[in-house]
Formats: sequence, C-alpha cells, structure tokens
Amino acid sequence: MNHPQTDHNDISGANWHILGDLELPVHFDADPGINTWLTELLSPLNLNADFQNKVMNSALEAASRVSKAETEQAFEHIHLHIFVPSKRQSDGQTWGFFRIEKIENSIPEKDIPDHAIELYLYLESQ
Repeated sequence: MNHPQTDHNDISGANWHILGDLELPVHFDADPGINTWLTELLSPLNLNADFQNKVMNSALEAASRVSKAETEQAFEHIHLHIFVPSKRQSDGQTWGFFRIEKIENSIPEKDIPDHAIELYLYLESQ
C-alpha cells in the first residue's frame, strides 16, 4: 500500500516525504514481494543500480531476519516504510540511506505489536 504526498519530520527536524509503505504478515516469503515493490517504487528516482541493490538488500535482510527470528517477542506484521527528502533535486548528487527498525503498537488494546523497518534515502552533499 502506497501513501504518497505525506510529510513527516524525523528527529533532526528535516522534512521527509513517505515514498511508500508496505505491510506484510510476519511469516511471509518477503523476497519476491519486496523486490517487485521496491523496484517499482524507486524507479522514478533513477537511482544507480548498485545503490538500488544496496537498498533492496538492506530491506530484504531486515524483513527476513524479523520473519525468521525465534524470540520471545511475537510480531503480527512487518511494515516497510521508504522515506525521501521532501525537497530533492538529484542533479548529479549521490544518494545515501540509513535504516531504523522499531516496534510499533499503534493500537493500545492490541496484544501483538508490529515491526517497522524504515529506510531513509537522502542526497549526499558534495
């Protein structure tokens, strides 16, 4: 599910635009779904193929680890959120990214929380 045109502020106060988000059941083969979804989602950004593969591998590694984890904490869903700067002009700049993972429990009455994987893509200053 994509939610375009939504702006969020991160802890540094920078404005981030949510490029898309995907919700998966925890015990799901994420590889084909995430690959297809990310390829379509990131294609308008015209990213370098190597960088795009790094983003995909990071998302797949995190989702796979969560879905296969044998921990005391059970999760209902995996949420994958992709953020980009609200104002972006790539005019030859290189991209970087970082990943944040957190446990979300947006409904207090809900016993089983969700695991969120957030990928923030940013333009590196030169």
